[in-house]
Amino acid sequence: MGTPEFASHFLFYLAESSHEVVAVVTQPDRPAGRGKTITPPPVKILAEKLGLPVIQPENLKDPEFESTLLKYKADIFVVVAFSILPKNILGASRYGALNIHGSLLPAYRGAAPVQWAIANGEPKTGVTIFLLDEKMDHGPILEQREVAIDMEDTAQTLLDKMVLPACDGLEQALIKVETNISSVIMQDHNQATGAPKLKKEDGLLDFQKSALELHNRIRGFSPWPGGYSNLQGKKIYLRKTRVFEDSIKLNPGHLLIEKNHLLVGTGSGVLEILEIQAEGKKSMPASDYIKGLHQREGLLFCS
Repeated sequence: MGTPEFASHFLFYLAESSHEVVAVVTQPDRPAGRGKTITPPPVKILAEKLGLPVIQPENLKDPEFESTLLKYKADIFVVVAFSILPKNILGASRYGALNIHGSLLPAYRGAAPVQWAIANGEPKTGVTIFLLDEKMDHGPILEQREVAIDMEDTAQTLLDKMVLPACDGLEQALIKVETNISSVIMQDHNQATGAPKLKKEDGLLDFQKSALELHNRIRGFSPWPGGYSNLQGKKIYLRKTRVFEDSIKLNPGHLLIEKNHLLVGTGSGVLEILEIQAEGKKSMPASDYIKGLHQREGLLFCS
């Protein structure tokens, strides 16, 4: 059970493993892109290539969905980036459902664990394979794998790094379920932290924050909602940045063009903009953006 590209990696792994995938559950086809073309989710595209039955319920509480699942007599559901399953659906397989989550639970429970771990400047995160219950990211842990967060990682690169360790953890978790090994770890719910679903406004940059904080948010929220501000009345996205090491002082939000470098002041330190995108335009290197500027002094980002 999964929808995005990240989930499709695990469908492919299971299809190539000794386990039998009897069916795939994913979200319905949705409008996508500027033309709002009805588009199947990545998991459905792969499932059809693999010749697997695809189920796309509009409502997980629909009794027909439960009866469809029961016909497959599944031993277990493997859930990756799908949805919270109702109690009756959790009971529609022999051993319930396990979930692959992009954090070291109980840290970063919620819809955007990878994005918030980067945005908060964490040096590491990981993947957790756990048994689902009725509460979000709440059930007992079967396997965990640590994953380091590099200073240049974005949400996408970190997700890519998680796939191999998560596949290894998934395999070991399935062995535990199959052999009835009861070595689960109960989560310490007092240590739980949240990773709520991202909103468009989360990407709005506050240049009173430090250069490091802004760099972390920009890469954590890449590609969506992105890190953005307003310049000369236009929305501008900072697509790639680094903390500038030289001892230049700039007021928060003030831009400086220095030898083809595009620098912006923050509450602490200076941020260098490496890639930038004006709304409605393509992303470009900052050096190219500078060439198109008519005004080169007195530029200020306004939140």
